[in-house]
Amino acid sequence: MYIVVSRWEPVPGKEEEFEAKGRTMRNLLRNQSGIELMEGFRAEDGGAVAIIGYESKEHYDRIVNDPDGFFAKAAADHGLEETATWVRSERGESMRD
Repeated sequence: MYIVVSRWEPVPGKEEEFEAKGRTMRNLLRNQSGIELMEGFRAEDGGAVAIIGYESKEHYDRIVNDPDGFFAKAAADHGLEETATWVRSERGESMRD
C-alpha cells in the first residue's frame, strides 16, 4: 500500500466550512478505485490531517498528481482551497510484513 499523510491548515474564520468540505472530499475519495484507506483527524493545534492508503503509487499519481485527475477536479468543484491551505505531505510504501 502507498500511504500519503497530508497536512492542511484551515483559513481563519472558515474552519466549519472546511470541515464540511473535508468530509465531502473524504467521502468522494473513499469511492475511488485504488483507495484502500481513508482517515482524517483534527490535530491538537487546529490543523487537519488526512491519511490515505492507495493500492500503489500509480493509483496515487492517477488520482492526485494528474492535474486533470479526480482530486484536482473535485477540489476545484468543491472550493477546497478557498477554505484551507495544503501545507505538506509525507508519502511512501507501507512497511507491513
